[in-house]
Amino acid sequence: MILEELLDLCEVSLATSTDSAVLAVIHSWFVQTIDTVRGALIVHDAGLASTTSPLVRAAIEYAVGMHWLRQVWDAGLGGLHNSHQRWARNLKRALATAEAQDLYPDDPKWPAAWAELIAEIEARPPAPQVKGGGNIAERFEVTELAHVYVAWLSETSLSHATQASATPYLEQIEGVYKLSRTPHASRGESLEGRCFVALGIALHAIAEALNSDSLRTTLTDIEDRFAAASVVGMEGT
Repeated sequence: MILEELLDLCEVSLATSTDSAVLAVIHSWFVQTIDTVRGALIVHDAGLASTTSPLVRAAIEYAVGMHWLRQVWDAGLGGLHNSHQRWARNLKRALATAEAQDLYPDDPKWPAAWAELIAEIEARPPAPQVKGGGNIAERFEVTELAHVYVAWLSETSLSHATQASATPYLEQIEGVYKLSRTPHASRGESLEGRCFVALGIALHAIAEALNSDSLRTTLTDIEDRFAAASVVGMEGT
């Protein structure tokens, strides 16, 4: 499977150290792209293909995030910091609301470590705003990966409690809903193709960040062979 070849290329492209904070974050997202794709493949092989969308969606987000951070560089780290502060404020409000409701007074209260973490995050000064710092959709715009945004939206629609995620498990016939334990309709795209998109984007980001001509060449060869195999597969259906 060509996807396994791409995964192998990802593994040999991993680094062990860097002096750059930006490259460190990019590399962290690279690792998560790889592992999330592997997770999707494991879930698929376990007979749960219909539940792979959240994993593929996350892999795409990590990969696009790599491209975004490579382009905005240090400003991106500031944007991530601001996003982390917004998360801390939201968590603080949520904790306050939960404590005010006090639905289960006998339950243990929230750990003090959470309050300490929030206070530590809020104490840091905010950084200048950068497009895509806290908005995933904006990162597709910054990186000009519109075709990948389409794929991300497709995965997103099946990753939450939406009409799109419910539809495969029900069918209305003459006013009666037929309910199914398994989806009655399968997706048109293969999991291999969906994962290939995320890994390819991630590897391109690493190749550009490291300015590696050899990685670019190897990646292009794999992509060309995958595209050719996909065409043959379509002609055979």
